[in-house]
Amino acid sequence: MVLSAYYEPQFSDASHGFRPGRGCHTALRTIRYCWTGTKWFIEGDIQGCFDHIDHQRLLAVIGQSIKDERLLKLLRGMLDAGYLEDWKYHRTYSGTPQGGVISPLLANIFLHQLDQYIENELIPQHTRGLERKPNPEYRALAAAKQQAKARKEVERYQALKQELRTLPSGDPNDPEYRRLKYVRYADDFLLGYVGPKSEALRIKQRLGEFLTRLGLTLSEEKTVITHATHQRARFLGYDILMAHSDCQIRDGRRSVNGRPLLSVPPEIPKEWMRRRTHGGKPYHRTELINHSDYDIVTAYQLEFQGLVNYYVLAYDVADKLYPVKWVYLQSLVKTLAVKHKRPATWVYRHYSRRVGQGRKAIVVTVPREGQAPLIARFGAKPICHDKWAVIQDTQTRLLPSRNELVKRLLANQCELCGATDEICVHHIRKLKDLKRRYAGRPEPPHWVIRMIQLRRKTLVVCAACHQRIHAGTYDGPKLN
Repeated sequence: MVLSAYYEPQFSDASHGFRPGRGCHTALRTIRYCWTGTKWFIEGDIQGCFDHIDHQRLLAVIGQSIKDERLLKLLRGMLDAGYLEDWKYHRTYSGTPQGGVISPLLANIFLHQLDQYIENELIPQHTRGLERKPNPEYRALAAAKQQAKARKEVERYQALKQELRTLPSGDPNDPEYRRLKYVRYADDFLLGYVGPKSEALRIKQRLGEFLTRLGLTLSEEKTVITHATHQRARFLGYDILMAHSDCQIRDGRRSVNGRPLLSVPPEIPKEWMRRRTHGGKPYHRTELINHSDYDIVTAYQLEFQGLVNYYVLAYDVADKLYPVKWVYLQSLVKTLAVKHKRPATWVYRHYSRRVGQGRKAIVVTVPREGQAPLIARFGAKPICHDKWAVIQDTQTRLLPSRNELVKRLLANQCELCGATDEICVHHIRKLKDLKRRYAGRPEPPHWVIRMIQLRRKTLVVCAACHQRIHAGTYDGPKLN
């Protein structure tokens, strides 16, 4: 909390990883709306960044601003504490603590040096000129077109007009015009450059030299330079390219040329369809058959909608993900059909409903007395591009193992004695604590047997049973 309060206002606007109010979508939106005209992408990747951050250098960076020796000692102890893997102790000589809540913040503090180097040195050195010089060839053709119009040479005018649309209006080789853009998410970063490829290669070399001074290594295999128009860069799971079309005219200008586009990589829909198909056909999910219809539909909707929510910034999200939706729908219908031992047509007759704009969806409604019904829908939301989308970090309860979510929501009674007054929840820390505590006893209490059978750490009980459990005197009827 202390480090976040101090360093967060100092971090660069180009840094989007593990920061409040920022994330993958904010980084991608920056590229979408601020990188117009980019010619080259430099895809940066730091080899084993989190595992190779030098402890002494990191503490030295923090010590330049933080003078509290107690805090520095605490950080030093966390960095040197080591970790357990398969119950074997491993020392840590470099890198931030694995799984530690402070690890992303420490990485951002260390990589802030890279942000400052790019923004204070590389970008000023590779940014000049207010606009491109006019293209001489374009100006000559434009003058010839005007002459053909004045002479009423219709065929020549149309031919020159079409040829003119194939040329850039600005000089693409203008030596006095350069631009360099930068964005970073954790240890992955992307630079967009307007200029010759030779200078882009020089920028990559200088980045590698600077990271070496920090004790890090720029991955040569993953750090590649791609042409923005003819190739696609990969960043945060998206394909990024520059649009080019000489046919789309708006207000007399080519409206899309040079604009960044975000696209769904072709392997993403293939991978997600592969998860729910067998031999090229959708198949049911055996692990969900014992759950309620509400839980099954909710599980499919949460999984698929999460995919859509992440790729909603892509212009082709509908084209790429509607086939995935069809596979998930068929898998959902087959799962419900196997559960009820009915054909797929029965599932469609009972659960298919028309929602907004005529779309069909699988809808399961569970009525509740005195409360609004529980409704689960799959396919109700359209898949469409949303250029302003931002993922909201919300906690969603997923399906617990061997537990009926609907039954626990609807049942307002003790799971031990059936009472309906003063309902509360009994918690334990770990199931293995129960097993170890009552190991070897001929007859453990029934509430212990019940919790182990359900394989969960909570039990809905009445106040009387709860009090007897904590007092160690409960020995009531066993629930079958």
